Amino acid sequence: MQHILNTPGGLTDRARRFLATRAHTVPFPVQDNPDDTEVIIRLAPFPEVDRTMTLAGLRRAQERYGGLVYPTSAWSFQEEIRFEPWPYYQESVDHGPLGGFIDHEVAHPYSVTLRSDGAVVYRFAADVAVFADADALIEADALYWECESWNPVVEPHVGQSAAGVREAASRLSLIREGSGNTEWWWESDGFRVHLWRTFAELFQQERQVKWGLWARDEAGLRAAHRFLAGNHLR
Repeated sequence: MQHILNTPGGLTDRARRFLATRAHTVPFPVQDNPDDTEVIIRLAPFPEVDRTMTLAGLRRAQERYGGLVYPTSAWSFQEEIRFEPWPYYQESVDHGPLGGFIDHEVAHPYSVTLRSDGAVVYRFAADVAVFADADALIEADALYWECESWNPVVEPHVGQSAAGVREAASRLSLIREGSGNTEWWWESDGFRVHLWRTFAELFQQERQVKWGLWARDEAGLRAAHRFLAGNHLR
């Protein structure tokens, strides 16, 4: 499998532009890569997991993402992150064995890991499967990046009321690429809505929910205000 910077595969044009603009690679692995036998041994405490499939998924992740680096403005990080798929398996009650995936500096989430089926799991007070796969995480980062050049209409902040946002936004077009289990993006008529429950689930604190709205241009700004007024959102 080719590295994602060389063969982006099924990524959207937006995500390809994002990687071309913001990403680079560093040498990977930074230490001796455990061989297949060692990985299988590390998975031995998890008899319910298909070790052959998990090993194959690890090697694909290492080939596709290993050494990828870019700065992200995602609300979960807002820093430079480094993709380091590694068989550092820890047990999760809800998710089984979790391997290392993303290295970062901020304290939260405590770790970003890769589940045996490829889902991206954040860990802190709870273990939360945020994205179905790594490409979805990259697509989300590309959406944040694109929004940096749009006009903010509703500024996100902790403690902001999210009442009614999901119901209202669900009548718009869901951007499936970049949406996950705890955060979603919708778009219509030149504006974009983002609802972020990741830290609310991770810390088990509802006050951590945030949402934002951006407009691409003047027409999008007018449409965004109609959306807000029509759904009694501010």
